[in-house]
Amino acid sequence: MNEMREMFQLELVNLDVAVKDKNEFFHVVAKKLLKKGYIEETFELAIIKREMSYPTGLGLKDIAIAIPHTDVAHIKKAFVSVNRLSAPIEFVQMGTDDVFLQVTDIFVLGIREPKKQVGLLATLMELFSDESFVHRYSQASTEKEINRLFLSYL
Repeated sequence: MNEMREMFQLELVNLDVAVKDKNEFFHVVAKKLLKKGYIEETFELAIIKREMSYPTGLGLKDIAIAIPHTDVAHIKKAFVSVNRLSAPIEFVQMGTDDVFLQVTDIFVLGIREPKKQVGLLATLMELFSDESFVHRYSQASTEKEINRLFLSYL
């Protein structure tokens, strides 16, 4: 779990992200991640292409989230970028190509070891299936609160 905890860095929690669609979101996030040394230049195009082929929207009981990620070749340093949007944008539900979700929270994963991807996805899905966690997450209003919340559950 320590490795997972290390992926949640305060500098990667972004609240009130204002974008009009997925592509603009990926551009904004990639620019920030590139500047901070987490990704390769190829990341933005790779994550857009992967999202088109393998949608990552998740409609859970109390919240709709997206967990986009791409191949390890585009990642320099493992991370989870936590993003809360100021207005929802559309993502396609995971495992479908025609179920659309209005998503306000997006967790961009940067995984260096493919074997760990499944564990991290499962952990995030478990957290967001926990009503207590979702309530606390929804109530958190600062980057520090959100980061501490994730760390306290991991």
